[in-house]
This record gives sequence, C-alpha cells and structure tokens, in this order.
Amino acid sequence: MICAPDDTARGTIHSNLALCYLKLKDYAMATTHADVAMCLRPGWEKGYFRHGETAFEQRDYATALKDYEEAVKCAPNDAALKHRVKLAKEASNGFYFRQLLPGRDIAVNAKNPIEQQIFGAATQMQNFIYLVGDARTRECVAIDACWDVDGILAVAKNDKMRITKAVATHYHFDHVGGKPPPPFDALGIEVPGIKQLEAAGLPMHVQEEDAKKLVEIGVPEKSMTTHKDGDVLEIGNVRMRFVHTPGHSPGSMLCVVDGDNPGAPGNGAGIVVSGDTIFPGSCGRLDLPDADKDRMFHSLAKCAASLRDDMVVYPGHNYNGASSTIAKEKKDGLLKPFTKTQWEAMHGK
Repeated sequence: MICAPDDTARGTIHSNLALCYLKLKDYAMATTHADVAMCLRPGWEKGYFRHGETAFEQRDYATALKDYEEAVKCAPNDAALKHRVKLAKEASNGFYFRQLLPGRDIAVNAKNPIEQQIFGAATQMQNFIYLVGDARTRECVAIDACWDVDGILAVAKNDKMRITKAVATHYHFDHVGGKPPPPFDALGIEVPGIKQLEAAGLPMHVQEEDAKKLVEIGVPEKSMTTHKDGDVLEIGNVRMRFVHTPGHSPGSMLCVVDGDNPGAPGNGAGIVVSGDTIFPGSCGRLDLPDADKDRMFHSLAKCAASLRDDMVVYPGHNYNGASSTIAKEKKDGLLKPFTKTQWEAMHGK
C-alpha cells in the first residue's frame, strides 16, 4: 500500500520545486510553489526562504526582507538566513560596502604550499581590500584587490554581488599584485591581484601617473582606464570620485563616495577609501624610490581643505585602526595644519 504524502512531505516537495523554478528564472512558478510550501509548513524556514530568494532576484527587496525575517523566526540560529536579512536591508538602502582583511575575511584556507606563503605574507602586511557599489543593482568595484582573488570573488558571490570593475589606489604590489620587490622576491612567488581580474574580463581603473607600472606587471593598456583628479566612476547609481594625492606613489589617489549617494554612506557624510595616503595618525611611507615628501605635503593639505570633517576614512592597511574620520586626522593625524618648514623638519630636512 502506498500512502499519500503528508503536509510535511508535500511542503518539502513544493520547496524543492520552487528552487528548481528559481534556477530556471521562472519567478512566477517559483513564487507559486514557495507559497504552497509556506501554507503546508508554516513553521518551516525553507518556504519563506524560497519566497524571499525569488523576491530578491526580482529586486523586490521589501518583500525579500519580510520573507527572510519570517525565516529567521523559524530558525533563529541560522547564520545564512541572518546574512540574507542583512543583504535585503542593504539593498533597500542602496549602498554596498565591505572592508576585507586577509587572515580574517580572505586568505584563510590555503590550498597548497605557495598559497600558504602568500596568505601568511598577506596577514602580516594587513592590507585592506574594499568592495564598494550599488546594493540595488548588485554591482560593485573591487578596490586594491590583491593576495586572494578567489577569496574576494567568493565574498562578492556570497553577497549576491557582481564585481564589474577593479580600481587601484596605487601601483604597489601589496595593492595590485605582481612580483614583490627585493628582498621579498627571493622565493620567486607572484602575488595574485588585478592581473587575474583583468584576465577574467574586468576593466581596470588607475590614476594616469601609475598606469605604466601596471603595464609592467602584465595588465594590457587596452584594459585600463586612466584617471585625472576629479574623475567620477559610476557603479550602478553610486558615484565614486577620484582625488589625486601623489606622495606615497606618483599616482596615488583616494576613492571618495559622497554622502549624497544612495544609502548615504558614512552615516550621511560620505566615505574615503584612502589607500596609502591617509592612515589613522600617519600617512604612507615616503622612503620608497618614487615617493615624494613635497608632493605628500601638498596632498595632505588638499585632503584637509577639500574633504568634509565627518567623512569616514578607510585606510589601505590595518596599521593603527580600521577607520578614522577627517576631523580626527585634523586633530591627531597628519591632516593637521603644518608649515612647509615643520613638515621638512619632521622628515629630516
């Protein structure tokens, strides 16, 4: 004798059918089967989850958020469901931002001895990598994507985001990849970076004075867009402007997203991804071959004069904290007003 399935079994079947139709992008049928699953198993998270996933794919983020929150009520300890709630809230607001740190968010599970070497160096260097974009259109750019390109791509995929462009705040190997300078090149290991993203079809964006250095590590000129001070890059409806801040390198630049962008980044004031120009309490090294102390003096003065005090600053390394503000750096850091004589005395002139 064959028994008819009960509501639990039927609910599971409809949930699975919803998943199948979702993968086929037949959103009407996916929604229908998710609705039946929710009716048959009202205390089960999967029906709400399937309904939410279908709504999210159609960019109906309000419905997706409601569904995900219902799913969390059914399974309050499910981290994946809580992550979906976060994504839906971000999408409703419109701004997407991730600050990734090797050893914490990426570069954590080496697959071979070479990756072990690279990931160990990445953790020591404490580089920050950034994903910035439009949470509504699901587009983002990768800023200073280095060390673990696969890991960076995996973060974006897990967030249902698509990386469409790569941006370099400056050309140094710990921000763009390539062969490290002596003595760090002893093992002959090349650090993964934007060359791998370019090979995957992503366009590169760099300040014009650093562009030749990217060509030297194998990024074709045809794949690059070079920028001048004040240029704007659009990522969906988010606008990122570039501020040329030479000093640490000739083509160092800030990536600024002003507070009038969707989602009001930086609590409405905007954010600055500063590369190696501004660190909490300091600035990037000025003892490198093409660093320029005079240009850095003028760049820091330019930042202090042109950026809002309440903007949040996100640096290129975790040397003295993961963030700051322009106001704090004017008070405690190198955005203080210095005379040229004072600056030169600080740097041994």
